[in-house]
Amino acid sequence: MKASILSTIDSAKALPEDIVAKVRQDFSEGDVPPILQLLAEFRKENPELSNRISRCIIFLAHGNFDDFARAVAMARLDWRDLIEEAEYDEFSGEENKRRDFNLPFAT
Repeated sequence: MKASILSTIDSAKALPEDIVAKVRQDFSEGDVPPILQLLAEFRKENPELSNRISRCIIFLAHGNFDDFARAVAMARLDWRDLIEEAEYDEFSGEENKRRDFNLPFAT
C-alpha cells in the first residue's frame, strides 16, 4: 500500500499541475492512481510527446477508464488522430478547431 501511494506521488510530480488536477476532478478516486501512473509511463516512453497529448487523452476519456485506455492506444498509433479528435469538431463537413490543449486546463 505504501509503495502504491509513493508511486502515485512520483507520477503526479512528473505531470503538470493542471493535468493532475483534471484527472482528480474527472476520474473516480480509485482510478486516479493508475491513471496518473499510466500517464507518467506513457510520457516516459514517448518523451517527444507534449503535455498537449496528455490533455487530449484526458479530455477524450471523459472520466472513464476504458475511454482513457482507448485514447492512449490512439496516441500510440497516431498522435495526430488524437489531436484531431480532441481539438476539432466536424460541422457541415468542415473541420473547426474548438479547443487548444497546448494551453493548460482551466481550473
